[in-house]
Amino acid sequence: MSTRPHLSAASAEVSSHRHGWWGGLLILALITLAFHGLALFDGKILDDFWHQKGLRDHGWSFSELMRTLIIAPADFLQTWWQTKPVAWHYFRPFFILCMKTVFLVLGRGDPMALHAFSLGLHFVSVILVWRLCLRLTGDATWSLIGGLMFAIYPHSTVTVSWPSSQNVVLQTTLLLGAMFAYVRASRLDVSPFGVAVGGPMARGPLAMFFIFWLLAIITRENAILMPAIFLSLDLAFGGVRHAWARKGLYVVMGAIGIAFMAWREAMHIPGLPDVYCRRPDGNWGEYVPWLAAKFVHYICSSIWIAPMSIGPTGRYNPWSEVPGDCWLMVGIVAAISLLYWRAARTARGWWVWPAWIVLSIVPVAAVVATPHSGYMGGVGWAICAALACATAARRESRFVSRLTGAFTIVLTLGAAFLTPVNRLQWTGISAAEKYLPSWAMVSPPSHDVRDVFFINMPFVNIYCKPNLVDRLGPWFEGVNVHVLTWAPAPLAMDRPSVIEQVDEYSFTVAVQDQAYFSRLVGRFTLEAFRGKQTFQTGQEFDGKHVRVRILDANAEGVWKVQFTFPRPLADARYCFYTASPQCGAARFRFAAPGFVHRPIPDLANPNNDAVELETAIGEFRAGHSRAAATVFATAALGNEQSSANAVEALRAVARPMAVALCSPLQFVFDKPELSQEDVAALWRWWSTTVDEQYLAEIWQHRRDFDDLLYLRYEVEWDRQIAGRFLRSDLYLSGPPFASPRGW
Repeated sequence: MSTRPHLSAASAEVSSHRHGWWGGLLILALITLAFHGLALFDGKILDDFWHQKGLRDHGWSFSELMRTLIIAPADFLQTWWQTKPVAWHYFRPFFILCMKTVFLVLGRGDPMALHAFSLGLHFVSVILVWRLCLRLTGDATWSLIGGLMFAIYPHSTVTVSWPSSQNVVLQTTLLLGAMFAYVRASRLDVSPFGVAVGGPMARGPLAMFFIFWLLAIITRENAILMPAIFLSLDLAFGGVRHAWARKGLYVVMGAIGIAFMAWREAMHIPGLPDVYCRRPDGNWGEYVPWLAAKFVHYICSSIWIAPMSIGPTGRYNPWSEVPGDCWLMVGIVAAISLLYWRAARTARGWWVWPAWIVLSIVPVAAVVATPHSGYMGGVGWAICAALACATAARRESRFVSRLTGAFTIVLTLGAAFLTPVNRLQWTGISAAEKYLPSWAMVSPPSHDVRDVFFINMPFVNIYCKPNLVDRLGPWFEGVNVHVLTWAPAPLAMDRPSVIEQVDEYSFTVAVQDQAYFSRLVGRFTLEAFRGKQTFQTGQEFDGKHVRVRILDANAEGVWKVQFTFPRPLADARYCFYTASPQCGAARFRFAAPGFVHRPIPDLANPNNDAVELETAIGEFRAGHSRAAATVFATAALGNEQSSANAVEALRAVARPMAVALCSPLQFVFDKPELSQEDVAALWRWWSTTVDEQYLAEIWQHRRDFDDLLYLRYEVEWDRQIAGRFLRSDLYLSGPPFASPRGW
């Protein structure tokens, strides 16, 4: 009888523990699903098109798996300015094996399977971070908040949503598993008040540790640095003698790392392309400060609520070009580091988790800043927050405890706001990518076409060909897809341009407001594909498919260029599309020899009948060219109310058509009033160029893709809103980036 109260208390404790486990699991599951569940329906975006094509086309052998990891833009997009090979080579066999198994075996070719796999991996990592926080702090509340913080970590949005970055999610899960296994294998007590246990390594957990760590290395290369964390755990929770007793294990891990690097070298894996990974190229005086700013940017974005995209380090000399941004980042990092040290300094191993963040950044410090590069740092971010709050609550002053707790809550709420914003931006990028091929499908190329040329293609559509293969079918694999000019902005052609046919074989393209090959897009497309030589007026380039002459260029970029083709522009084997602020991809039909599709009809005096005019305007607005003559003739009168109505109709219909077809006459509509000469010039253009087919393809479909437009604008809206409060590259709201510079 005397033992029953004791048994009841023990039973109640176990029941409470189980209740807390299942309750926390449910909370974190719901939070993870709420913030990332929509990723299941994202389909394919950017690199996914090429990766998933490779997963289908290539076999299961080691060499075929490695081939699937190669991204060479020339395999799916022809560029006339490319003079050097460009390819991304990765050595990540376990990642691509998992991807192929999930995509083809489990998912039967459905991208949703890959999204579900990423979401599942992220959730497993969330649980592991939560349990690790609980072991380190012994505080259930702050541990749960630590798990929640990693679940909604802002840089997890793109990483979890994008199957092509699945290697990062998989590696993080494996490394967390390796850490748990190592703690058991090395017999460490990582609790707040634990003592060194010591003793020989536990063989079972040690084997699991090596399995997890080795798989992490061949999932993403930077896992090779993680033995520094395992050594830190031994030093922090076991002491110097404990760590020294494991010296043989460290030697083995070092040998494995060396062997992996030798294996990778033997595979002849080339380095990343220029611009994507900036190199000193002998200019150390500029490179070292840039790399320092880049490292600070990574650290700042890892621990503060800010995007991890390009940022100040997209500039050549950030310390002199945007010094305010750089010192802002230094101040943020210093302030957060000081608060963390003050709150967590009495905790055992407080320095291990900042080291985790630093080690996750070191391998990618020179690589262009992208959200998935910051994902692994979220583990250290969440653990640091939980450890600082729990330690300060036990051992620090009430002020430090409250300040640390309040700041952590602010970070959590900030992440809860920024993560959905990042999700909307990712959706906007996806919509921007879909916009051009969706328009192209309004008037798709026929099976006779052998070459498709895009004018003003946004850089987000670099995977346009595999996207169109999905839409058109396997026959399109044999078609060459070319980009003649990139849009100056990466997500849209938001500047007016003019296309003018020179003769049967040639045409010119001119852009307004912002040059081609300018700013970041220009730097990438030049330095990565051509070199550091900018274009000069008068230069000519002879290619297999097109001859190019630069007609107007300066330090800002290229303003006008002429293209000459070996076959007539009207050849059935050619297909041209142009992007504009009005249309994602208008099928552009050049004139056959003689330049005139049909005779120019005279503008007869219109009937003054108001009802007939109203009918004609209605038909014109509905996209029927048969009513155009009446509307133009009435607009040319210039002295009646009916003329004003007709001019309004011209502005409503002819202007967007002129913009979509890149006509020089699009600028006529900038005038407050149209003269008779203006209307006559517009009529000559309209009657010889615009027909029922153009109206059917452009005007009739002008509202079909408004949903994509609305989502695409999310990216620009967020930048504008952020710019009202803080004009900074840290929030993508800074001044324009510098244009390429010649060497």
